[in-house]
Amino acid sequence: MDQSRAFQPIDRRSGLSIAEFKRKYRNRVPVVVTDALDRWNARSTWSFEQLKARYGETLVHVQGFQDGKPRATLDRHMLLGEYIDNILTKDFLSFPYYFRDNYSLFVEHKELQGDFDHPIYCFDWFRFLPGFMLRPGPRVFIGPKGSIQNLHQDMWGTFFWMAQLAGRKRWILFAPDQRGFLYEPSDRLATGSTRPPVQPDKPDLERYPLFVKAQGFECTCGPGDLIIVPRDWFHWVQSLDPTVSLTHNYMGPGNFGSCLVGQFRWSFSVARTHKAAA
Repeated sequence: MDQSRAFQPIDRRSGLSIAEFKRKYRNRVPVVVTDALDRWNARSTWSFEQLKARYGETLVHVQGFQDGKPRATLDRHMLLGEYIDNILTKDFLSFPYYFRDNYSLFVEHKELQGDFDHPIYCFDWFRFLPGFMLRPGPRVFIGPKGSIQNLHQDMWGTFFWMAQLAGRKRWILFAPDQRGFLYEPSDRLATGSTRPPVQPDKPDLERYPLFVKAQGFECTCGPGDLIIVPRDWFHWVQSLDPTVSLTHNYMGPGNFGSCLVGQFRWSFSVARTHKAAA
């Protein structure tokens, strides 16, 4: 049985000072800043029409999904213009492909990096590490209406921000202390459970009875909104329209240790992969 839930709204702020952000939000609760992107060129140049006109002939890798889960065997390569045409006329059920977590556009079209700035609230300590060690970012997400990222935590205990540039996304988030009510993927794997992840928008409370106790937050981010999320927060995201987003995971006060360990492990893994391929 599905049962919709209502959650606490996330603060929406404009004119937010850095001092107030540090005092009230940083590593405490998520916040949506409504005017942080006002000076970005991407606010006007990253429309679907502009992206197709400028980069429509770029070959991109899109992830295929089945039953809401990524399936590598369904992945495809197609021209970005073809992909955009599809997501503007089809939803995720009829076209289950997501161009997500992508950095290759910035490699092929370096001028795109001049279309945005890092938010003033999110100074990234990863910048102090040697460039060869860094996981490239920020990264682009472009997807059809209905595309979903199931409930998860981001890597290494990083903070992250996501800038919404086209379309709207619905967010439902939970603090780390709500883990016991979320039937979180790593917990399900540890217990050998084969149940699919809980869907916070319409949870099956017969299958996931503890979820009724979960205290969550929600918001809808539209064009021009920036959401900033603390470390280890669980989040579920659904595109309400065809969407374009830009996101970045970053290190700062409160997550230095976990981020540094994660970054070193990642860089050593990449180095071993390159050595094995040589």
